[in-house]
Amino acid sequence: MGTQLDLSIAAMIKDPALRASAERLALALQSAPQAEQLTPSSAKIIQFPLFPQETRPVSNDMARSALFSCVQGNKRRWLKNAVLATVGDVRIEFTGEQLNQDDCDTLMQLIFMARNKPLGQFVVVSAYAVLKGLGRKHGGHDHEQLRQEIERLTRGSVAVRGKDLNYIGHLIDESLQDLRTRRWLYRFNVNMRVFFGLDNYTLIDWERRKNLKRKDLARWLQLYWSTHSNPFPVSVDYLREKSGSQTAELREFRRMLRRALNDLANNGDVAEWKIEKPSDLVYVDRGKATSKAQVRHLSRGAKNTLNKTTGVDPRPNGFRAMPNSGIRHTV
Repeated sequence: MGTQLDLSIAAMIKDPALRASAERLALALQSAPQAEQLTPSSAKIIQFPLFPQETRPVSNDMARSALFSCVQGNKRRWLKNAVLATVGDVRIEFTGEQLNQDDCDTLMQLIFMARNKPLGQFVVVSAYAVLKGLGRKHGGHDHEQLRQEIERLTRGSVAVRGKDLNYIGHLIDESLQDLRTRRWLYRFNVNMRVFFGLDNYTLIDWERRKNLKRKDLARWLQLYWSTHSNPFPVSVDYLREKSGSQTAELREFRRMLRRALNDLANNGDVAEWKIEKPSDLVYVDRGKATSKAQVRHLSRGAKNTLNKTTGVDPRPNGFRAMPNSGIRHTV
């Protein structure tokens, strides 16, 4: 895939300053020694799906893993070929500076902004537009944070191997910034499309997401449970592992988990939750946060899971069948 920006695209930009920025970046790319030719126009155009305006997309495999951990920025670690906690038969290895939920938000925003552009081609956006989309302020600190996030997403290398996919590369293939205008130019690998095929991604209510700013564990849990139509109970220790938490004491993580669950309940991401003793299992009912598509999926699944003889659902107890389901919060 080429690294050249088509100057005809820049010519179509109406904003004179934005057009000039795109042209400067295009010329810089063309003069680089590693510059290659663009894929012929006759090649099949591959794009992200057209995500609704009020949502942002997240890969299910990424959301259910420790790739975007719940750690705070000052606690990041440098990882080399690290095998991260995942769900099911998915395996994720990562090399680079550890990613967290702020990085995940930025990736979701940049993917959303690239939804109308063929994958492999450069997208030109203003830093102001990215920050506004993220619900952040526009001061020097915010621009620096954005720069660091894009740099981490571009530099870090990830290998995701699963039943239906095998991706090795970067989350952002290439990125450049015009320091005079603060405009960003970036592109995604064509193969990133594999994470956003049918049933491979989930749409996140973006306003609800922005309400959880700086609540790292709550944001991770929001993504994790959003990828499940009807979450089965999981242990507190399971969530500690999958979220990439660095909290050594399980008792302390349980305390943090209760606070995060309350944040999700107050934000409308879950209707009810319970940590059951002595099993230490976490039960969650997503309530109205369950999407219409997931409700339809549950309707179809219920018919398939009923025992043909008894008519009883043989699955493990979910929140709707758990004891004392009327209890919203259990300490």
